[in-house]
Amino acid sequence: MKKIIIIVLSFTAFVGYGQQYALNTQYMFNEAAFNPAAAGAKDYIPVHLNFRRQWAGFDGAPAAQTLTSHANMGKNLGFGGNLYNESSGPSRSTGINLMLSYRLRLSKDDMHSLRMGLGVSFSQHLIDANKLTQEVANDPAISNSVNNTMVPDADFGFYYTYGKKGFAGFSVKNATQMRRSLFDFDQTFTNNMVRHYYFTGGYNFELNEDWMIKASTLFRMIESRPFQVDLNATVEWKKMLWLGASYRHQDAIGALVGFQFGIAKAGYSYDYPLSAIRNASSGSHEVFMELQIFTKRNGQSPSTLWLKRNRIYSTPVF
Repeated sequence: MKKIIIIVLSFTAFVGYGQQYALNTQYMFNEAAFNPAAAGAKDYIPVHLNFRRQWAGFDGAPAAQTLTSHANMGKNLGFGGNLYNESSGPSRSTGINLMLSYRLRLSKDDMHSLRMGLGVSFSQHLIDANKLTQEVANDPAISNSVNNTMVPDADFGFYYTYGKKGFAGFSVKNATQMRRSLFDFDQTFTNNMVRHYYFTGGYNFELNEDWMIKASTLFRMIESRPFQVDLNATVEWKKMLWLGASYRHQDAIGALVGFQFGIAKAGYSYDYPLSAIRNASSGSHEVFMELQIFTKRNGQSPSTLWLKRNRIYSTPVF
């Protein structure tokens, strides 16, 4: 029994090195997934669905699904939410995160703005004992470790934008590290979720009317753990197709590809592991799909041209 518990705890610690939330290689397409201040920062309502399968081929490897949407409420308010499900071996975490942001205009032309955001999360963490091989039936060491409570917590963040050229953000998840259940607030328990700190930034370099290079970075840190750095760069053609590369410090290198057609956007990334896990895994796969509803973009962008398909032009009379 001790051997089984050691294996489970070792795997959990290994997965937890630098993460208790799922990693995202394509984080730059969905900043609101980890920063509540990004809610309402886009000029449309995104409905973003993300799937990630980490370390494919490794039994019990992490997998995650996330659904995110947010919108403007008036000129300066933003509101949104995340639904997520993450699993790793016998453990699973599901929950919802609601976020509200407020925008401060730092310039009259709206080129510079700063959003401040707050989020409230409700998550459930549990261990599936059916996925463990027990030497003793109904072993209390396992049954007592199952945490089936609903845990509330809070997030906050800041998100700065420089028009459509650049952005920077800072956020904290699990800020309160709540140790009480939403449904039994008088009883305390051990909450292993710790604070997560995120700092992200990026800039778009326009080469000409057709080509653009987008560079971004993400610093991720957990208390008492070394921080982790992601570097990404993509080359984009006519705001419709892109191809890029990524590097996660001492963890993985990857490739990104995606497209946008009308209000639909989709992308795929593949990460090749640099650590010893590559001996047991062929890599990590991530796919996202996004619908851009009620777009407010100006000009003849790919997301608005399709709206003109039913326009009727009259024949000139001579």
